[in-house]
Amino acid sequence: MKTKLATAIALSLLAGSTFAAPTFYGEIDASIDYLPEDNRAPFKDKDVVELSSNSSFVGLKGEEKLTERLNAVYAIEWAFNSDGEGSDWSQRNRFVGLKDAKLGTLKIGAHDTPLKQLSSPVDTFNNYVGNKADVTGIMTGETRLSNAVVYESPAFAVAEGKVQANVLLATGENKKIEKGNGASKSAGRGLGDTWSASLVYNNPVVVAGLAYDKAVPTTFAGRGFDNATYPEAGQAGLFAAANTLRAIGRVNLDGGLALKALYQTSEVEKADGNADGSEFIDDAQGWLIGAEYNIPTAKAWTVKAQYSQNTTSFTNGKADFDAEQIFVGADYAFNKQVKAYGYAGYLTLEQGSNETKQPVVGTGLEYKF
Repeated sequence: MKTKLATAIALSLLAGSTFAAPTFYGEIDASIDYLPEDNRAPFKDKDVVELSSNSSFVGLKGEEKLTERLNAVYAIEWAFNSDGEGSDWSQRNRFVGLKDAKLGTLKIGAHDTPLKQLSSPVDTFNNYVGNKADVTGIMTGETRLSNAVVYESPAFAVAEGKVQANVLLATGENKKIEKGNGASKSAGRGLGDTWSASLVYNNPVVVAGLAYDKAVPTTFAGRGFDNATYPEAGQAGLFAAANTLRAIGRVNLDGGLALKALYQTSEVEKADGNADGSEFIDDAQGWLIGAEYNIPTAKAWTVKAQYSQNTTSFTNGKADFDAEQIFVGADYAFNKQVKAYGYAGYLTLEQGSNETKQPVVGTGLEYKF
């Protein structure tokens, strides 16, 4: 009798409650890339065609109303390889939190740093060529952190636009820095030993932002989309905690033209787990300029170009490591969900008299759902 009564009460409570269904979403992006190898002598150069998975992922997200101004929020994303290579289901952003209409949003989980998020408005070739043709390939700061607490302020109206502040605090849980399967881990054990913050202004014409990372693990001396088995400029990337300052700007002009720019500077922060050799890094200086033009008479077409450069300098007499990427391309949007695109790019890596050159030509298809 007691069991039947308990079951009846539970069913009546469920019947009287409403739950917001989660939203299933994601993106599949794959391309065919021609990446001829440029190897040092006596190794031969090779013609190579590869299929690339460009930040393909699936996710679930939702929001549950708790009071008139307070909602519970959550999201979880997994990356997968649309070309069938490697291991699937690496970590992307995942969190649970509370969103207050007046006070802002608080999240707990794994999350892109505010500095990383700042590249989105200006990185024209984001995720191209297996996620190595964008700023991630050669610059520091593109980090997703585990064990993070994130605060996103409400957007405040300022001069026909809005200003928003974002802060991330992370704890290493008394461990070393670690490059994880999608989300990296910081060092230390206190919440806030590692942190990232940004301030962003946005209106229909201008986007401007400033961000700073403190002790955030990242890769110095990145090689971009280099495909050589035996490159002449052989500097390997060095994973280490970094203090990074990044500034971005975007101007949307009349007629469909957008101009973009980014500048940043990074230095190594001492931390357990820094790669051997990173202690000799003096700093890394990077910048980017780009443009997009949505053709007014053919709205489905967008042409674009971008140049990015990063220099890593050393204190032990080692020559600077210079990386430069230049890209041009065109997109054709069938609708808001489906886009076809093509591009050509050129990467140059230099260290002293050593130089590696890497061209690429590719085409791909992106489907968002």
